[in-house]
Amino acid sequence: MLVIACSSAKAPGGRHLAEFGGDTGWPRELIEARARVLAQAGADDGRFLPAWQRYTGHFYKHAEPALAEAVASGRVLIISGGYGLVRADEPIAYYNRRLQLADWPRGLLERALLAEARRVGARSVVGFLATSSDYARLFRRVDWRVSGAQVVLATIEGVQGGAQARVPRALGQAFSASWRQEPGDQPAGLTWEPLT
Repeated sequence: MLVIACSSAKAPGGRHLAEFGGDTGWPRELIEARARVLAQAGADDGRFLPAWQRYTGHFYKHAEPALAEAVASGRVLIISGGYGLVRADEPIAYYNRRLQLADWPRGLLERALLAEARRVGARSVVGFLATSSDYARLFRRVDWRVSGAQVVLATIEGVQGGAQARVPRALGQAFSASWRQEPGDQPAGLTWEPLT
């Protein structure tokens, strides 16, 4: 399973939710918490796009086309400021909120991350997340030992100046190189932090 972060840059528009169909299967507690957070995030619930197409920040631009291939595998999970956790192909509305762990009931997102790893039968979990962000803090807080999976956090170290653009860009490049199994294309400063 691959875990990435949402981005503040988002594509507008989309389609009506009914055009996507189906229940996502997330626990009721997560659905209710999402509703509370999205009410504060200015969510436009009229139009939806798959999450990986909604987000358009530096990570997403530099992870293409590998990201599209990975999404097709059904094993990409996005940590989202408005949705908590969202599967990459799950339809989401336009909203404006970065992840704030205080928005979410303690332990909820950690349990949901573990449950998703179990659902997809993940033998390995790799997070591509900025090292000092709430996204990485959440990823580190999960008791991954109970998952039985090998878990690693990929971060970028040593970025001076312009980190808000350079780190996501480098993480997108790292994601792409990892998916394509091209180790020579890994960006400078890439660090692999084992969590299990």
